[in-house]
Amino acid sequence: MLRKFSQSLRRLFNRIRGITIDEEKLEELLREFQKILIEADVKVDLALEMTRNIKERILKQAKEIPRGIPLNTIVLKALWDELIKFAGEKTYPLNIKLGKLNKILFIGLQGSGKTTTVAKLANWLKKRGYKVAIICADTWRPGAYDQLKQLADAIKVPIYGDPNEKNPVKIVKEGLKRFAKYDVVLIDTAGRHRREEDLMKEMKELVKAIKPDEVILVIDGMIGQQAYEQAKAFAEAVGEIGSIIVTKLDSAAKGGGAIAACVAAKAPIKFIGTGEKIEDFEQYVPIRFISRLLGIPDEKLISELSKLTPKQLIEGKFTLKDLKEYYESVLSRGGIFARLKEMIGLGISERELKRGIARQLAILYSMTEKELENPELLKEHSRVLRIARGSGTSSSEVRRLLKQYRVLRKAVRRLMRQKALSKKAALAKILEGEVDLSELGDIKELRKLIRWKL
Repeated sequence: MLRKFSQSLRRLFNRIRGITIDEEKLEELLREFQKILIEADVKVDLALEMTRNIKERILKQAKEIPRGIPLNTIVLKALWDELIKFAGEKTYPLNIKLGKLNKILFIGLQGSGKTTTVAKLANWLKKRGYKVAIICADTWRPGAYDQLKQLADAIKVPIYGDPNEKNPVKIVKEGLKRFAKYDVVLIDTAGRHRREEDLMKEMKELVKAIKPDEVILVIDGMIGQQAYEQAKAFAEAVGEIGSIIVTKLDSAAKGGGAIAACVAAKAPIKFIGTGEKIEDFEQYVPIRFISRLLGIPDEKLISELSKLTPKQLIEGKFTLKDLKEYYESVLSRGGIFARLKEMIGLGISERELKRGIARQLAILYSMTEKELENPELLKEHSRVLRIARGSGTSSSEVRRLLKQYRVLRKAVRRLMRQKALSKKAALAKILEGEVDLSELGDIKELRKLIRWKL
């Protein structure tokens, strides 16, 4: 992924680890970092701003670090944090609510990989226990329905389309009737080409007629900085864009520019396409994206930095947001469900386990950012009721999740202190059965509570 960008960043990080850094050497390293960004098609202004931010942070923290801590560590941490900020910082979920039909509309330029992306997302959702279907509303491109049907058949997802019908609104309305009892319906539309005005008008009519729960813009990662103008143009044409999927990041020399441009356009990137296969598709997690570029596991780097940096730089507070991010990572990883089932001792299928985790996530997604960061706010009954309604669950399920969180928080804190782990590494070890729970004190309720089948 982003091969040249990745290789250059790895070389820079390895170099920083192996040298003694003074003010002159710092300037040299920052110039090298600037060059790497610009070569990845990141705007010059952004590259300059990033290096300024890094320098200011390093100089400030250099005055605070205890004696014996090398400056290399502060430089690495500052670069890491700025790269995460550059990549978007947060992970955003799809706007899907349990207990209703969720309509997701896809738009994008012709050739952006939109049709293949529809199938990739359908496959991703299906694997997570959602009942998903596809509607082909592309009435312009010859063979559009046949291509999408071939992809849908390969992943065993139902599809509706009518190659003889030229009105996409009629096609979508008929498809929605047929798939009324499904969880999610993905709607493919015509890509823009020289008949741009007609297609923009068509998209507006579709959005107005079907009122989608989310509009996804598919952007080719190879277009670099142009992603910004493209996102802006589509937003102006169809109204608010709910999210962006960036495709073709397996070979995109300009991928860094595309990612930065999408973040700058303030439309959240939710997924990325990393290859041609249907499985080459993943949720966009900035920390994972950057750690992959650097060629090292994010936990390994964070753990290393946490041990060497001043106390104020170490993450310590375990929140519901951390629990949410863990559940998201579980759904994105293969081969973990057998371990989870064995650890919690439940006689349930993998599908049931995935749906259970999805319900937990639905509850967490219905919380505000402030509630995720400050769980003590959820002592208010009115907040619990609001979250239950928003997630399509019950108040008792919300309270049960909060009880699970409180027990986990206690265990995570103990393991962090005992093993000098980051909070994310501690949580993973506890929930995936990689640590003897008896080491963590009197937490008999832990195994009983770690059950995702609600």
